[in-house]
Amino acid sequence: MKESIYEMQQLAWYVVLIVAGFIAGIINTIAGGGSFLTLPALMLFGLDPKIANGTNRVAVLFSSASAVATFNKHGYLNRSLALELTIPTLAGVPVGALLAIYLPSGIFEAIFGVIFLCMAALIAMNPKRLIETRQASDRSRWVTSPLFFAIGIYVGFIQAGMGILLLMAMSLLNTGDLLASNAIKNLIGFLVTLAAVGLFAVYGYIEWLPGLAMAMGNVVGGVVGAKLAIKKGNRLIFVFLIVVMTASGVKMIWSSLS
Repeated sequence: MKESIYEMQQLAWYVVLIVAGFIAGIINTIAGGGSFLTLPALMLFGLDPKIANGTNRVAVLFSSASAVATFNKHGYLNRSLALELTIPTLAGVPVGALLAIYLPSGIFEAIFGVIFLCMAALIAMNPKRLIETRQASDRSRWVTSPLFFAIGIYVGFIQAGMGILLLMAMSLLNTGDLLASNAIKNLIGFLVTLAAVGLFAVYGYIEWLPGLAMAMGNVVGGVVGAKLAIKKGNRLIFVFLIVVMTASGVKMIWSSLS
């Protein structure tokens, strides 16, 4: 009897992981920050925070793959620009992943929480930063590589909020097209997450069964999120971005203080 109750509880938790993955897949695809939902879900499932951090990458990998496939199918993916931005980001991932393995995960949370809130306020006051096309300066290009390298370190370290940071960094390129930037963001996310998954797997920081269960929801959420972004365009992405950035900033500051 006890065994059957335990099995039912486990099944219920897997359903929770799938639902959390679906919602996070939509959030990650449209803006970013879905890991602020999936990481607590994995820890409530019983995983150690560092194991949850590694396991979460499996779900993100699948959702970003489904989102990229959808954006590419509808012709919104600029592969050459994506490759240009992926290289420095990818270079930073191993550094961040090793830091995540050996350092406490809350070390950067307060700093990035404040940064997210400040960026949300600045963008809300000046939305043209993201949605108006301007000529990219030489300085913008000069800043791009080290900036994306730094994002790669952060992504390797904690992952949560990756999409937000990538969209903010791409605003320096002045494309004025959040939809195209979102497609590139998801491709970069897929490639850097693939690298992180490999590193965490080597060190034994992934629980594959809950990770794959959550990935089932993420895949569907990634497709739904991409289709919503394509249908609603820049406005939906902009609103989602401001809301998620604000919520993420508050969450990170709160976590660092508790």
